[in-house]
Amino acid sequence: RQYDNVATSDAWIGDLLERLDADGHAEDTVVVVTSDHGEGLPRKKRWPYDSGTNVPLVIRWPGETEGTVSTDLVSLVDLPATLLSLAGVGVPRWMRGSPFMGPETDHREYAFSTRDRYDEEYDMIRSVRDGRFRYVRHYYTERPYVLHVPYRNTHPAMRELLRLDAEDALEETQARWFADTRPAEELYDLHADPHEVENLADDPAYADVLDRMRSALDDWRERTNDHGRAEEAESEMR
Repeated sequence: RQYDNVATSDAWIGDLLERLDADGHAEDTVVVVTSDHGEGLPRKKRWPYDSGTNVPLVIRWPGETEGTVSTDLVSLVDLPATLLSLAGVGVPRWMRGSPFMGPETDHREYAFSTRDRYDEEYDMIRSVRDGRFRYVRHYYTERPYVLHVPYRNTHPAMRELLRLDAEDALEETQARWFADTRPAEELYDLHADPHEVENLADDPAYADVLDRMRSALDDWRERTNDHGRAEEAESEMR
């Protein structure tokens, strides 16, 4: 089903590009291909790990013929500012994102992600990633990773994991996700451990990295006036 969805998307995008060319607009149109986080597979959508936050981003702009791959860190909060920059429009000072292309390109040092309420369950996780490391902070360490979300639990992959967990048949790394509690902090070396399995938060060799990532997250929370700790009933819908 996943591969069928990818093939359908490819066909849809191909049709769009052909229509742009037929209408004479291929050379004056910036085309951006991205997506949300996809289907709610375990530890993917809704989770602030690379498996849950890494989404496709392909951009075609007039005059570019050679395909290139950038390793720059990009957050989709930067996309509106980037489109304004490519269009030659000034980026407003109040806009939090920064252009990753165009005349005002500003290379991002950190990308931030969050997890709060999903369906019936409340949670609070904050995460920051640089070019090599990801730091994850859990605010409800007394709660399990796998909160009770009925909609997610109907997914075939999730049903299979729940069955194996009930039978005590999961492998060690799989079983960790079903633990009754969580660590307060997680730190991963994404070069050596791209699947974010080996938590380095308690490793003295990475103490300096841990302090730096902590500080980056604290600074971001202060700058953005993060209201994650506020009661939802007290929040205003704006």
